[in-house]
Amino acid sequence: MASISPMRVMFLVTLAVIVITGIVALSVDGTVTRSNKSASENAYVAFNIIGVIFAISSLLLMLFLLFLCADRYKPMMLSVIACTAMALVSFGISVGVHSSIASLPTISWMMASLWVSVIGVIIAIVFLFSDPESI
Repeated sequence: MASISPMRVMFLVTLAVIVITGIVALSVDGTVTRSNKSASENAYVAFNIIGVIFAISSLLLMLFLLFLCADRYKPMMLSVIACTAMALVSFGISVGVHSSIASLPTISWMMASLWVSVIGVIIAIVFLFSDPESI
């Protein structure tokens, strides 16, 4: 088991916030449950769901890294970075598509997911290039 530092806890909280904001973005929008959605609406909902799945994967991989696989730090961190970056790209696409069809109030949760994903990618890259024992 790797030591749990404040920076690692902050990263776990960041990943959890990404998941929460992605789910909230879906839950506050009535488009998700409507049956007659346009192609653009289907696209932003799909990419938001994909982003949430990648964020959950990243969170689970980070938990595995901390509690089970500390001896495989670099490959696991590369996986965490890849999943977090894919969540970032998915939320970015979702925001881009949704911003062309809706006003700010609905899209604001997706914007939050996008920018928290940016923070997550930056923190994960810092972890990758830092000594595992120093953070």
